[in-house]
Amino acid sequence: MALLLSITVLVTAASTFALVLALGAANTQLDRLVSAQSRLEMLSTISGRIGDYALLALQAGHEQPGSERTPMRAGRVLAADRTREAFARLEQALAAYVGRLVGEEQRTLMAARSRTIARLRAQFDVLDRQVDRALASEEPATAARVALDVFAAGFGAPLSQAMEEERTTALDAYTEVRELRERTIRWGLIGVTLACLLAVALYHVIGRSLVNRVSDVSAAAAAIARGRSDTRVNVTGHDELSLAMARFNRMAVHLARREARLVAAQKQLQEIVDARTAELRAANTRLENVDMARRRFFTDVSHELRTPLTVILGEVEITLRPQRPREEDLRAALLVIQSRARRLHRRVEDLLRIARSESGQIELDRSLFLVSHLLTEVCEGMSPVARAGGLVLEAGGAAEDLAVDADREWLRQTFDGLVANAVRHSPSGETVRLEAVREDGAIAIRVRDNGTGIPPDELPHVFERFWRGSAGTREGTGFGIGLALAKWIVDRHGGRIDIESSTGVDGRRRGTCVTVRLPLPVPDITLEAAQ
Repeated sequence: MALLLSITVLVTAASTFALVLALGAANTQLDRLVSAQSRLEMLSTISGRIGDYALLALQAGHEQPGSERTPMRAGRVLAADRTREAFARLEQALAAYVGRLVGEEQRTLMAARSRTIARLRAQFDVLDRQVDRALASEEPATAARVALDVFAAGFGAPLSQAMEEERTTALDAYTEVRELRERTIRWGLIGVTLACLLAVALYHVIGRSLVNRVSDVSAAAAAIARGRSDTRVNVTGHDELSLAMARFNRMAVHLARREARLVAAQKQLQEIVDARTAELRAANTRLENVDMARRRFFTDVSHELRTPLTVILGEVEITLRPQRPREEDLRAALLVIQSRARRLHRRVEDLLRIARSESGQIELDRSLFLVSHLLTEVCEGMSPVARAGGLVLEAGGAAEDLAVDADREWLRQTFDGLVANAVRHSPSGETVRLEAVREDGAIAIRVRDNGTGIPPDELPHVFERFWRGSAGTREGTGFGIGLALAKWIVDRHGGRIDIESSTGVDGRRRGTCVTVRLPLPVPDITLEAAQ
């Protein structure tokens, strides 16, 4: 591999060097050709402008004497300036080309041409002065013609010689370029032929064995990819490729071992998956049965108890009419029945709402209303309960323009339950407070109390249905569905409910704060629509 790489690098370097030399020689001759043609064009331009100058000078000689700025005289002056500009450009081109020359002989030759151009320019300057004097004489036409004849006799031969030299230079450069092209093509064909012969020789000496071994490795890799991990290659030689082939064989051995272990592990994993799948299916079946039984229980209990409880409440209301006197013990008994029946009626309603929420039978009746109105309704409805427990119920902090798009009845029942929980777990003399604020792009409604609080280990379970915590054995603690129902209602509104609570180590109360966050209404709903 190193030998092949070295030969390739050497051949490439030699080809590049030869190409650079050929391109350099071609560039030199092309620059010589272009410069000669450019100078030849400049000489032609000078000849034409001198002819224009001579014509204008003759015409100026025939104009009336004494008029200094006649059209012909002004044209002659302009033609003289343009002729000097052409001489200046030619001298600059010669100077630039001499600066690019390398050989001393060529520099001397170009310097001689520069002197010739300088003499031609000097002759033109002498002619211009003579023409000026001739136009000022008594016979301007004759004097101007004499000056032009003298100038033509001494100017034509050097100009023709200079143009012929430039033509010779251009022809020599063109000949050199053509010969260089022919040499380049000839040596290029020879080089290509030698490179092909060298490539064939290297292939027969080195490349064929290398290609065959690479083909063997490729075929073996394809066989292993198809699953034939027992495939091996024959190692011959002691070069880098042979070492790579030996490593390929070791890799194939490792792959075969890993494949065997993988098949065994896959078989074991399949057995475990089958066993766990069977257990999971059995567990899912049991859970579905339990869930179906639970839903059926709630539905049956709710429907079976609503009618008798309604009858009991009706009888109690009739019995307690003040027009008919009752004995005190009978009245006390009826009051107890009324209280228990109402409590049980609320529980049954909660059970029925839970069953409907799980089955998705309840749809929210959304409308836009002010949060302050909602808090006022909750305070008015729950004030008797708070007074009966010796507590004060306050509402405040809700801005007059704070509105929410929600089901008003469901939210009222939710906050009724939260206030009832706060009253139930707060000692007499405390205050339960409702407040609402705009917070982080949402409406936050809080119910605060200074009650006994919730232990930290029970706080993560408060939203689980039928969970009543360590206080669940006390009478009047509920069935463990109020907070679960509240969370379901808030979730259906796209909001979030959070509880913060703590109890002191010494048993002192710290209080509980329930926060309900509801999304703000869309911007195009106005406050007038809420009012």
